[in-house]
Amino acid sequence: MAVLGSLFFLLLEMFLNVQASCNVGGLCRGVWYQPVEHHALLGQSFMNISGISAVRCSVRCLRHHECVSFNYDHINQVCQMNNASAEHVGDNLQGMPHFSYYDATAKPLTCQNTCVSGHGNCAPLKACGGFEKLGLEDGSIPDENLSASSSWAPHDYHTSMSTPAGGRLNKIPPDADTMGAWHPMVADTNQWIQVDLGNTTYVTGVLTQGRYDSFGGPQWVTKYKVQFEPPSPASLVDVKDQLGQTQIFKANTDQHSIVERCFFEPILAVKIRIVPVEWNIFIALRFELLGCK
Repeated sequence: MAVLGSLFFLLLEMFLNVQASCNVGGLCRGVWYQPVEHHALLGQSFMNISGISAVRCSVRCLRHHECVSFNYDHINQVCQMNNASAEHVGDNLQGMPHFSYYDATAKPLTCQNTCVSGHGNCAPLKACGGFEKLGLEDGSIPDENLSASSSWAPHDYHTSMSTPAGGRLNKIPPDADTMGAWHPMVADTNQWIQVDLGNTTYVTGVLTQGRYDSFGGPQWVTKYKVQFEPPSPASLVDVKDQLGQTQIFKANTDQHSIVERCFFEPILAVKIRIVPVEWNIFIALRFELLGCK
């Protein structure tokens, strides 16, 4: 009975989160606030909520008539709702490691008309597709911001080389000596490709493809998980599903189709890591991230 009760409240929370994000300003859109990192507004908190994400904290603040701003403790996952903003009591905004301050009276950061999905697959209004590509495909994220656990290096004249930059969505190899994907040296579950976003960014989902060319046989990733680094310095954490478990995303079934997967809720990240879990023949991946710049 206790388990059923917990599941009921979880489903209710999911429903309220989506409803709240779709009713702000009368538009069906996600609304998020840019943080002031490593700061907190002191002496103004009237309610603390433990064990929720910064995104859910923003939803709670939007629903609460007394909430004007909030602090988020990234280490302890505590949401501190404030009854004032830094605009009015600016001297109370103090440097605090592992905290971020959000002003609910500031102009919200909005993406294109969309609702936030609550189920990991793209809901009506294409919850991920309504957001922007974050810059892998068009090159606005530079090559130096991409890294990987390893990349294939040729060891005889029959093989071509791979780099993390080859993992960009729709990337076509410039010559026969370059692979049409990121391709690690070995195929195991310790391999990863990582993106440094440069700034704190809301990320909502991933687009994936397989290897452009077929040397060595058709190759693609069939399942993967996503890890991210939050704004305050911390180790990488897994993207979770609605039950709080590490989410395993289904990916491709061929080389060229683009498969879109949405997170259960947007995450606030400075780095994103894709970790292949299963693959066809060998790990080979091209991808893009979706979210709010």
